[in-house]
Amino acid sequence: MLYAVLFSLPPTTPAVRLLLGLHIAAGSLALLAGLVPMLGRKGGPLHVRAGRLYTYSMLVVAATAVLLCLLQPLTLSRLFLTGVAVLSFYLSFTGWRAARRRSTVPAKTDLGLSAVATLVGLGMVGTGIALHVVLFAFFGGLICLFAGQDTWVAVRGAAAAPMPWLLRHLTRMGGSYISATTAFIVVNLGRWLPATAPSWTSLVGWMAPTFVGSVLIGLAVRRYKVRLQAGNLTSAQRI
Repeated sequence: MLYAVLFSLPPTTPAVRLLLGLHIAAGSLALLAGLVPMLGRKGGPLHVRAGRLYTYSMLVVAATAVLLCLLQPLTLSRLFLTGVAVLSFYLSFTGWRAARRRSTVPAKTDLGLSAVATLVGLGMVGTGIALHVVLFAFFGGLICLFAGQDTWVAVRGAAAAPMPWLLRHLTRMGGSYISATTAFIVVNLGRWLPATAPSWTSLVGWMAPTFVGSVLIGLAVRRYKVRLQAGNLTSAQRI
């Protein structure tokens, strides 16, 4: 009976409408909450609470995206949204854990999540290849890359850690926000632009968040590297 439900429910089904409502609400909340740590005072209580809210919201986004993908007929856009949601959640969770534990090395208890994320990533790669959906396979490969790196560092210890925990927190949370913003723009771009808009505008929607976000993350990483080396960060700013 469960198999009969998979990939078969129309958008008007109450269960699908409920999941979609939760997905949109959690995604909107995540985008708003993510602005607080970026624009506000670093390391304060508001920063911590907003970061936690962002991570929890991305968990809901990822869970509802997976359920919507399983319940509705498969489409390229749905596979894309699922891939972005899972990747964005994993980055946000590992970035949040780095700040919470003040360590670059994932805890042994995080190995389970890394293992599951790796399996999910491999499944996405296989599905993307089988269905000829390159983007889905690409996002799956990114998940495998990050989860595999986390597994390696957790097993080998601090000697294998590629960067200080503060920079791990910054790059992971920043990468998560880029992914979430990209999904938001791509989904809504068709509603914002007129039907006569040139085709290259969709490419801008794909590339602009990554380009702008990567530049900002790179500048922030360079700034904090200098301050870490100089020892000029207070305990409140180390978040």
